[in-house]
Amino acid sequence: MIHIRHIPSIKKQPLEDTHGKTSLYQVFWQSDAHGAKFGEKKPDSMKSFTNFARITIQPGGTNQIHVHDDIEQVYIVLRGKGTVQVGDEKAEVKAGDAIFLPAKVPHGFVNTGDKPTVLLLIGTRVYE
Repeated sequence: MIHIRHIPSIKKQPLEDTHGKTSLYQVFWQSDAHGAKFGEKKPDSMKSFTNFARITIQPGGTNQIHVHDDIEQVYIVLRGKGTVQVGDEKAEVKAGDAIFLPAKVPHGFVNTGDKPTVLLLIGTRVYE
């Protein structure tokens, strides 16, 4: 089964309860209440994927530190730059970088540039 989403047609919205006002999400699909907020349901054929989204973080803005107990994620920096924090480690990243975010490890992102930073977020369920 093929699943196609036209990114510009997805409304940008903050997830203020967990990520603050300066990160705007475009959720392609997500398997929790955040997905429902966007009116998006994860396709049944996507077994291990939990979420897939584009995040635009305003200059000086942040995707606040948070943790997922049973989801591991990858951030891919499509545009811009910033500081990513994974656990106690921080690193400077830029367009073209991919960052692995393990389950049960707090993580977040700060846009340190003067233009919006755009991340692609891919999440998968951890099966133990």
